[in-house]
Amino acid sequence: MGSPISVLILENDSNSVFDIVREMKANGLSPLYKVVESFGSFESTVLEEDWDAILCSTRKPFHLEISLYLKFLKEKDIDIPVILISDEENFQKNLQYMKSGVNDIIDRKTLLRLAEVLERERRELVYRKEKNTTETFLYQSLKEIQLQKFALDQANIVSITDANGIITYVNDAFAKGSGFQVSELLGQNHRILKCQNKTKEEWAKIWETIHKGNVWRGEILNTKKDGTVFWVDTTIVPFIGHDGSVFQYIAIHHDITDRKLAEEQLTHDAFYDSLTGLPNRALYLARIEQKIFAYNIKQHGYPILFCINIDNFKRINHSIGNEAGDNILIIFSQRLKQFSDKDAIITRLGADNFSILLNHLLSIEEAVDYAYRLLEYVGDPIPIGGYEIYLTASCGISAFGLGGKEADVLLRNAEIAMFHAKSQKVGTVSVFNQAMQEKIHFQLEIQNDLKKALNHNEISVYYQPILDLKTNRIGHWEALVRWRHPQRGMVSPAEFIPLAEDSGLIVPITRFVLEQTANVIEEVQIKKGKQISIAVNLSPQVFFDQNIFHWIVDLHKERNIPYTSLQVEITESLAMKNLTETVPILSNLIDIGVKVALDDFGTGFSSLSYLEKLPLSILKIDKSFLNNVHVGSKESFLLISIINMAHDLGYSVVAEGVEELEQLELLKSYDCDEIQGYWLSKPIPFPEIIPFLDQFYNKENQ
Repeated sequence: MGSPISVLILENDSNSVFDIVREMKANGLSPLYKVVESFGSFESTVLEEDWDAILCSTRKPFHLEISLYLKFLKEKDIDIPVILISDEENFQKNLQYMKSGVNDIIDRKTLLRLAEVLERERRELVYRKEKNTTETFLYQSLKEIQLQKFALDQANIVSITDANGIITYVNDAFAKGSGFQVSELLGQNHRILKCQNKTKEEWAKIWETIHKGNVWRGEILNTKKDGTVFWVDTTIVPFIGHDGSVFQYIAIHHDITDRKLAEEQLTHDAFYDSLTGLPNRALYLARIEQKIFAYNIKQHGYPILFCINIDNFKRINHSIGNEAGDNILIIFSQRLKQFSDKDAIITRLGADNFSILLNHLLSIEEAVDYAYRLLEYVGDPIPIGGYEIYLTASCGISAFGLGGKEADVLLRNAEIAMFHAKSQKVGTVSVFNQAMQEKIHFQLEIQNDLKKALNHNEISVYYQPILDLKTNRIGHWEALVRWRHPQRGMVSPAEFIPLAEDSGLIVPITRFVLEQTANVIEEVQIKKGKQISIAVNLSPQVFFDQNIFHWIVDLHKERNIPYTSLQVEITESLAMKNLTETVPILSNLIDIGVKVALDDFGTGFSSLSYLEKLPLSILKIDKSFLNNVHVGSKESFLLISIINMAHDLGYSVVAEGVEELEQLELLKSYDCDEIQGYWLSKPIPFPEIIPFLDQFYNKENQ
């Protein structure tokens, strides 16, 4: 049977309540609990039971009511510890509640400290009740009886001094807590404990308060005999003689070291990265502000920011696992510290993004030189799990003045410069300029307009035919998304697809393309009896985060769309991103009859060892392989090898970007299965598909 504890839970998520109760039981507690979901229910429920603690969610709607709960408890003089159950990203925001009366904050994701905190707060609640009882009794009896002995028996840690502050008595708990022998303490004053959180002026005010016969309460940080520190919550009660003067003081102490350490840890976690120990973004911005202020006052110490991002880290993480990835981030952060001077301020902004603030460089040229030397230093191989991982990183630079005059602007522009560097070539350095800012603004405008595009019927789907060279029939089609902007006209997919992926809009766009493709299949094949198969391109976000398999199954069930009329196209980088996840998804699609094409072969990893492990139907050769191809050339031998290899693996081959008859004839001679490109047709809208097929086969029959 666990230790019983009564808990009032303010939460409207049953899963969260289950997690909280399970955590308490798993750590030896036997909870008596009640769940309330509103402030109205709280007012009556909190009075029903002598609760040991209140656990309050910081999610909606409770995040707006926390101050009401605290105010109600204060007005009703109800002493119950309040513990917030918070999401990790809201810790810094919720810290302000600690000053308003909240006793602690627990990470909702792990709940690791929940049982420990509940036990601690219950002990302190018992202590407060006992202390209040003792103090009340002291006040009522001071003029009637001498209660020193009673107080000593009831209190946890006790000391008594005479009117001059000389220690005349300490109990065993005081001696044990301080590390001194009783004999070493008697005859001394409390300065022997070397208080570390009170100034001479503050001690003078304390003495002034108790010398007038008033009780003083507060927290004191003392030093033990061995040099370690401990916190005590102290109440000092003056005893007044018949002549009205104070003749001695009794101090009742309670050790609160564990609570203070927990508060310090919370503060640390709010401002430091838990993995690397570096300052986080919030603290970093504050440090930048300090350096800017110092520069404005002294006109030296020129602030320059470097934003560093590890190239292709997501791919590395997926390849070697998250634990090894975390080790790489730790080693990378250590190298940043080793290379930088002692005055450098280094932060982990999140994921694989880091930043360094320097104020000893005198020019942008020096900063660029520094950045390249830094990138060279961090590029040394890292031994992980029997492998040597070679890293490259890209760096953006933002200097005070040209890059902005406020901390958040400087940092944002350093990040913009870093993204610009990555877009040009990984492992390079870029210095922020206004043109980069304008490009970002343009991309943001496009992204915002893209959010409206689906609702405003600006997104459409075009279809490009693919010719079977052996039968001279249109084998299948590829669905290609198009966006006609009301002001900008046709926006290139190369421009808006990456923005759609970054913003998550690629998910509804892909669903739209799939629905439109189903409309074509329904009209052309089901209603008009013409065989058709259409391929839809999948981004990594749709492939891994959304269940594309169920989307297709739903289309089959709801609209009778044949599985064999649908294809999906994936890129090499997507296919090889995480084989343990990729292979089952592809296998399931192939098992129900959906063909899978590997698009743009030759532009990504091009690893044959990976290729043989992937369940595929079609290999699409990128159009770049057709450049400079002629009989007997090296390019032609490479093209023939790829086609033969694909056939040996059981895949059919589609050559993309065919624009000339000579290319077509050459591909026929190389035994390529199908071709796609402007020689055959540009992508066309849905209404033109039937006329195109009729015209194509009429020409063939003539």
